[in-house]
Amino acid sequence: MMEVEEKKMMIAILEDVKSLKGRVAGMEGMLETLIEIYTDAFYEVRDEYLVKLEKIRKEGDFETFTDIDDLRRRVEE
Repeated sequence: MMEVEEKKMMIAILEDVKSLKGRVAGMEGMLETLIEIYTDAFYEVRDEYLVKLEKIRKEGDFETFTDIDDLRRRVEE
């Protein structure tokens, strides 16, 4: 049977492992984002797409939201 101190050490180690898993997951997400940014830097947008985007920007009907909760409420309606 494990001693009380050994159990405490095991619990501490398990908590550290959980914390490290979370940090690794966060780092993976950041790396994926950086890779996307790096990859996107090599793409060129066609001029006709830029013209279409500008037309949408000028003529489009857009909604603004005060915060993410406001957007969420609108989407869920």
